[in-house]
Amino acid sequence: MRPSLRALACSQAGLVTRSQALAVGYTEREIRALIRPGGPWVVVRHGIYVERSHLSTREPRDRWLLRDRAARMQARRPGILSHDSAARALGIRMLDVDHPGSHLLYLGPRGSRTNSGVTRHRDLLPQCIELVDDLVTTSYARTALDIGRLHGFTHGLVAVDSVRNMGVPLRDLEAELARMTHHPHIARARAAVGASDPGSESVLETLARELVQELDVGEVETQFAVGLAGGRTVWCDLRVGCHIFESDGFVKLVGMEAGGVATEPADRVLWKQQQRQTEICAEGLGMSRIVWADLHGPARDRARDRLRKEYAVTATRFGQELPEHLRRYADRHPRRRANGPWATDNSRHAA
Repeated sequence: MRPSLRALACSQAGLVTRSQALAVGYTEREIRALIRPGGPWVVVRHGIYVERSHLSTREPRDRWLLRDRAARMQARRPGILSHDSAARALGIRMLDVDHPGSHLLYLGPRGSRTNSGVTRHRDLLPQCIELVDDLVTTSYARTALDIGRLHGFTHGLVAVDSVRNMGVPLRDLEAELARMTHHPHIARARAAVGASDPGSESVLETLARELVQELDVGEVETQFAVGLAGGRTVWCDLRVGCHIFESDGFVKLVGMEAGGVATEPADRVLWKQQQRQTEICAEGLGMSRIVWADLHGPARDRARDRLRKEYAVTATRFGQELPEHLRRYADRHPRRRANGPWATDNSRHAA
């Protein structure tokens, strides 16, 4: 890219428009050559480009954010990023959808229209907004509710869990619900808020909680603290009675350089995981493990049967009531959020 165009690209997250390229001296023929298949420029949206080298190092979420930015640049009048686009900018966890796209919100009578992968929504309500770098988005609470309205209860539950885990107060979600009484599919969002829990720290933990609730064996508690021999405190994903349910994502075994969270080789991670389970169970608790494959199709039925049997073994061995000393310890050691826009304590604890 020539220096004059690169300066523009740097101020636009790497994006440039066809008209900007022409304005600094590129010819139509040069642009066609640059955007040919495998060429040095990639078409993000019609008439908006990014250098291939700039795109190749980006995660899927960041690639979609470029499309969202391009949709906003392409718009004839400024719009607010909303729904999935706002969630990507705000870092809200989401389930994948069948037909992903970009979303912009405008002031006007309620309704929406989709064209070329961009859905333009209209709303007459005054909007609470967030500013992320140079992007204007709907608020955390409104974004999570919109995802539930658009994609359904489970998508909404994941998003609402995510914003509550970030520290968004339940009252903010309830206040937004009260304003949106007559919005389409608001019942989905309301149900998601009612079923949400700020203790879920990943999509898998939210979906695992849904699965455990289907067992109908008791109230599910998230982030249950257990004191281990040696003085270490760990927080378990889910607890019912004397039984722990841990959700295991593959990301825990993948190194940070490959997009995971592991800071040690996979065999070391697995060894520590097994050691941790042994120490937890030594405190008078049973444990089950839930993986992503347990959540879908016929495997879900098999997982439900297995979990129910494992819970029954624990109930037979230790009873169904949590011992008072474990209850007191957990109450004295609540899980504190490590980050997020509302966090007041950035200290990290053993997971």
